[in-house]
Amino acid sequence: MLNLGAMKRVFDVIIVGLGPAGASAAVELARSGAKVLALDGARGRDKPCGGCLSARGLEALAWLDPPAWLAAHPVRRLWIGYPGRPGASYLSPNPGAYLVERGRLDRWLAQQAAQAGAQVLSARARGVSREQGLWQVEGAGGPWRAKWLLAAGGAGGLTARRLGLGGGEWRFAALVQELPLPARLRPVLSEAAFLELGGVAGGYGWAFGRGETLNLGIAGLMDRSQGEPGSLRRCFEAFSRRLGLNPTGTPRGAVIPCPHRRRLKVAQDRVAVLGDAAGLADPVLGEGIAQAVVSGRMAAQAVLAGDLNLYQRAVNDTLLKDHHHARLLARLIYRIPQVFHGLARRRPGGIELGFNWLRGEIAPGDIWLCLLRGLTGQSPRLDSSRASYYSSPLVHRPNRRD
Repeated sequence: MLNLGAMKRVFDVIIVGLGPAGASAAVELARSGAKVLALDGARGRDKPCGGCLSARGLEALAWLDPPAWLAAHPVRRLWIGYPGRPGASYLSPNPGAYLVERGRLDRWLAQQAAQAGAQVLSARARGVSREQGLWQVEGAGGPWRAKWLLAAGGAGGLTARRLGLGGGEWRFAALVQELPLPARLRPVLSEAAFLELGGVAGGYGWAFGRGETLNLGIAGLMDRSQGEPGSLRRCFEAFSRRLGLNPTGTPRGAVIPCPHRRRLKVAQDRVAVLGDAAGLADPVLGEGIAQAVVSGRMAAQAVLAGDLNLYQRAVNDTLLKDHHHARLLARLIYRIPQVFHGLARRRPGGIELGFNWLRGEIAPGDIWLCLLRGLTGQSPRLDSSRASYYSSPLVHRPNRRD
């Protein structure tokens, strides 16, 4: 931890929040010689999260030379369930995701930022203002000033709200709980994940086995019936009973913001919002780690270029464009979940499309042709370069076709 009396008060960039988005931006900037202050207000607090890191998310972290433990719990098999009906199962030749302990991931990312040269401070931003051409951030040990400000404090972060940027309104309400993995579920969830459609309006339930730990959760769109008091908790309890579980304790709540339209304002002048603060999670699964890393690097590159409009355009041309198609697909799946569960049972090989998606082998704009080919028994045409911005996010990337 920094010595507050000795630390500098003026920086090139202040980053509020040090999850995947903030840490990625901090590393990119510090490695390029920028003087960076990163405020890690969530230090020591585990985030309610399924801990599912997609294969494209692991690819997005490759530039940081990720440790082996990030890939220690691969997902090769996917189970698709529906209440009261037999499930469908598919084993993919290559992992589509990895199950990680989210707190451990965030701590590792914070270490990367500090090792790159960013000054990391365990403090929360209490206020933001503009003073004489510089951003001023208030907090314990502050104030601090910088030419550029990046808000990465997650969904509902104070800084992002006050700036009036981002804030995707396609939001999942989620309940998550971790408990010891029962012995009877270990063979089923070994290198596998279970997703249940139809148990919650506008969403799904999940059961992930990570070593000796079971991550159990449920998430549904907030504009559906689970917005009523206690409804989501009742769905969680019913889902647990269907798995033969009766967990004690209280599940933790979370909100997962996704883009609700094709354009979101994520930057203006010398300030930008990143990751969940910008509402950039995938509208199908609520996956946000990969998108956070990409947005953090894009914003950092735009700051280094001296123009955050480059970040806005890059997000428009990649994440927001792809999420437009993902949102359409999510509407189909969650409005008629029984149909998609039935398709998975009749054609289990079609589940491989989900693995292709998580590996970045299908850009969302191509999913419609891939679905058509899969339903007619043809192999989908894959092109991993279509989503290559996960491995190489560049703010000057040219526009891609829809």
